[in-house]
Amino acid sequence: MAAHPTVVAIGDSLTLGVGDGTQDARGDVGWAAHTARALGASAFVNLAANGTRARDLVPRQLAAALAARPDVVLATAGGNDVLRGDFDPAEVERELTAALGALAHPGRRIVLVTIDRIGLFDAFPAAITDVMARRVGLANIAIRAAAATVGATVVDGAAVFRIAGRRAWHIDRIHPSAYGHRQIAWTAVAALSPQWCAVAPISPAPAAPRLRTRAWWLVRKGAPWAVKRSRDLIPQIAQAVTHELLEDRRGRIGRTA
Repeated sequence: MAAHPTVVAIGDSLTLGVGDGTQDARGDVGWAAHTARALGASAFVNLAANGTRARDLVPRQLAAALAARPDVVLATAGGNDVLRGDFDPAEVERELTAALGALAHPGRRIVLVTIDRIGLFDAFPAAITDVMARRVGLANIAIRAAAATVGATVVDGAAVFRIAGRRAWHIDRIHPSAYGHRQIAWTAVAALSPQWCAVAPISPAPAAPRLRTRAWWLVRKGAPWAVKRSRDLIPQIAQAVTHELLEDRRGRIGRTA
């Protein structure tokens, strides 16, 4: 075994590092990057990309991940699936299982992070909050089932956020903050021991952005995101919520009958 691991990160915006400050994520920030540095990685390749769904891992990221011949693979997927009208937990499990199966190799460690409830939806009506929470739960079941097929390590993202508290959320209430990313990284590093142990500390999280910085981010990033999502994501969520509420209502009527 090499003295210092080659670390590869795959997945979505969480692994890309979105939320680790108010800068644009380029793969050199975020929980995966902090984990790699703490392990003293001899090489770190971050293949994660914004918007990645479970179905995107094999066609878009797998070949490059295998080419790097990693000792450690860090991954997230499922969050973008939850936010789409065609969310299918069986598909999440199937696609993740395919990606992890291809990555599995003797001595290679794979770490997946489950997702927490999406804080953004706390501001929505209770019916929407409940539906989205249920979707997150189903996605996490799928993630754990896929991880079990190859003996991958699972980091409970919800538990990390619960312990870290409100400081763990980024301004958008979707991604971890700089503090949240570091808490996930510490948990991942601990999970990789004793095969791979920390050789360097994780840098402390910077102070939370000031009001002026948060306002700048909301204008520059948050508002354009909201406008774009109002044309695709919000209608899909509305459709999904309506469908699930109707199904619940039919189920209650059927049980009553």
